[in-house]
Amino acid sequence: MAKKGSAKPRARTKKKKAGFSPKLQFMKIMAGLVLLVCLVVTAGLLANRFLMRPSPPVVSKPKPIPITRPETGPVHHSVPDYEAFHREVVPPPPPITRIKPVINGIPVAIIIDDIGYDRKMADGFLALDIPLTFSVLPQGTFNHSIIDKALKKGDVEIMLHLPMEPGNYPSVNPGPGALLSSMNPDELIDQLNANLDRVPNAKGVNNHMGSKLTASSEQMRQIFTILPFGERDVFIDHIQTPEFVRKQLKLLIKRARRQGYAIGIAHPHPVTLEVLKEMLPELKDAVLFTHASQVVAFQQG
Repeated sequence: MAKKGSAKPRARTKKKKAGFSPKLQFMKIMAGLVLLVCLVVTAGLLANRFLMRPSPPVVSKPKPIPITRPETGPVHHSVPDYEAFHREVVPPPPPITRIKPVINGIPVAIIIDDIGYDRKMADGFLALDIPLTFSVLPQGTFNHSIIDKALKKGDVEIMLHLPMEPGNYPSVNPGPGALLSSMNPDELIDQLNANLDRVPNAKGVNNHMGSKLTASSEQMRQIFTILPFGERDVFIDHIQTPEFVRKQLKLLIKRARRQGYAIGIAHPHPVTLEVLKEMLPELKDAVLFTHASQVVAFQQG
């Protein structure tokens, strides 16, 4: 029995404080670190944007231009200086058109290449008394005397026979003044202009060799920025026999009749001169001899 006045002992249990597991604590620490990094990065971006960026330059407004009116005096308006006056309106240049010459007959031009080193052969072609085109190499030994005689005669046109790099260069050399594939655009144009200066009164240009350079469309485009363009129709004497030259001259007539004009290329060979003398009456009855520049006008007109 319990004594009076004594309390009954109570059973007490000690409550455990609510705590965090190690895993949960680690996750909270990592979240805090991530938040801290975000705050630092954001603060850096804001500082770079607002504190370190230079202030924009102050652009002054255009000054007004005074316009004087006799009845009211000076008046200002806000039109900027560069817009206060009338602008010149330049119309686009008209397209270049070639006018076909008015002639009676089928125009045919014969170009004699490689002129400049054989004065006797040049005199023989001049004696034919028909319009021809002499294509003169830029540094020919007798250029000046041949050109002067041709211009005095009056029926021979002069053009530049322009040396260009062949495919088997340098074993085959096109000669002095050649345009080479190793040249940059400025060098190509400079060399071309130097060659033109050596052949005064040149009305045009045709190529001497050049199988490699003419295969480059980009370099040919650079060259033809200052040149017109035409194409030959028949090589007359690349085989030097009378039979072949006759055949090619007849082909030239046939081509001219079919398309309305033609250009033939020949060289100062004795066989070419002799066959031309022989066939001259037949050729004159069939076509009208003229200069290469005239036939180019037909090709592009």
